[in-house]
Amino acid sequence: MRTAKAFGHLVEHILRLGPVRGLRVLWLKQRGPGHRATIRHRDLAGPITIRTGSSDLAIFDEVVMGGGYAFPLSAPPAVILDIGANIGLATLWFKRRYPNARIIAVEPDAENFSLLQLNTKGLVGVELVRAAIAPADGRIGFQREGLNPSAYHIRSLETGEEGVPAISMTTLLERFDLQKVDVLKLDIEGAEKELFEAADLSWMDRVHTFAVELHDRIRPGCGHAFFSATSRAKRNYDVHEYLVIATKG
Repeated sequence: MRTAKAFGHLVEHILRLGPVRGLRVLWLKQRGPGHRATIRHRDLAGPITIRTGSSDLAIFDEVVMGGGYAFPLSAPPAVILDIGANIGLATLWFKRRYPNARIIAVEPDAENFSLLQLNTKGLVGVELVRAAIAPADGRIGFQREGLNPSAYHIRSLETGEEGVPAISMTTLLERFDLQKVDVLKLDIEGAEKELFEAADLSWMDRVHTFAVELHDRIRPGCGHAFFSATSRAKRNYDVHEYLVIATKG
């Protein structure tokens, strides 16, 4: 059974990535932490540098091999917000598919943000913000879950803690003078609960399509908060892979 599963993985990687790249990605998945590698793929707007022994390659699987963001849109988006951009895989995927789009990528983690800068360097129309999205501006507590750079949570500041910058959606939209957002991709590890429970949700009227990963498994109530907030306006809902898509009707 284990041999059959390994063979299935091999075939899948070769079919989707080609023989050389597929074998290399499989090899990288076996390496321990502490190494970096660069992967090129036709579905990405540029090379992506990943960390072995981390969640980076799992996200690569979701975005590139699984087509995690290949949900249909009625028209090519002009403005995309990538909230919880991590190291930039979704940003590079969107930029390849929609080369004329303006993409604003927001990521709070310092190490992730450093790789996000590297991976998007030279891409026209991509702007970066190092911050956590929160109901209010300021600073907020930030804690990684072990060594996994894509698993973290934000919380109230503790005494003596520096935390990370926090920015509200209203401030973010005003900073970049955005009257309309065509796609808002949101993957913020459970912080969506507080975001969609906030008193002021007027910024949501500017968003045409939400593509949200909900994290009820780690923060019960995320889904309820999201659906309650989006139901303020008429929206059509769909599910694509691990995302809930909510589009203005």
